[in-house]
Amino acid sequence: MRTFLYLCSALSLLISAHMFSLADVSGQYKSALFFLFIGIQMLITGTLIGGHQDERDLQSRTSPMRESHKEASVGAVSESVNQRKES
Repeated sequence: MRTFLYLCSALSLLISAHMFSLADVSGQYKSALFFLFIGIQMLITGTLIGGHQDERDLQSRTSPMRESHKEASVGAVSESVNQRKES
């Protein structure tokens, strides 16, 4: 999704650059500004979506580590409880 938005943003920015070059003669910048703003908006949206996906991937990677850490600590506690009962 992020790559698609970046490609659309690049395409929109290229179109706006072309429109600005054509607008020098006529002086009408409305369509060029439209494509420029759309390109900037897609670039920002792609960055935000990419950041959100990175955070979600990081959380999914750390959750199995946390679960294994919890299991190891529960096992260690139960072993120490068993040792105290034996003493």
